[in-house]
Amino acid sequence: MTKPVSIRREAAISIVINGALSLAFFLGVFGVSPRPLSWAAPDNLALDFIPQSIAVALMSALAPALIARRRLGQAPGLGSVLIRAALFALAGGALGGALAFSIGSVAFPTIAWGTALTIKVAYGGALGALVAILALRRLLSSARNI
Repeated sequence: MTKPVSIRREAAISIVINGALSLAFFLGVFGVSPRPLSWAAPDNLALDFIPQSIAVALMSALAPALIARRRLGQAPGLGSVLIRAALFALAGGALGGALAFSIGSVAFPTIAWGTALTIKVAYGGALGALVAILALRRLLSSARNI
């Protein structure tokens, strides 16, 4: 017997988890002391969108899909889940690269630490929800076709 998979619930969980992870990594990379941050060197706030996007996309595609796969009685193959997660990570890297390039190519002034933190946490949560929704829709549609 399979348990229902709620895309909304998984997206909400992804927002919370990726927001929290974005917060933790922001504090680890940029410190806990409020100060102005540069989009380019020396802080490279714009470049930080690349690893953040890769990590968020990978985890937001992988974790909910593995949970859904278990609830569905293991219907979709594990290999397809892993490949999709890797493809989402590549797409996340491309998105992060596009953001880094577009932000980094403009001479933006420094940004307040708290504002940068808010942007990074909101971005991580929003990207996490989007990827979780897309990954689960794809997974559920392929499970129905089995």
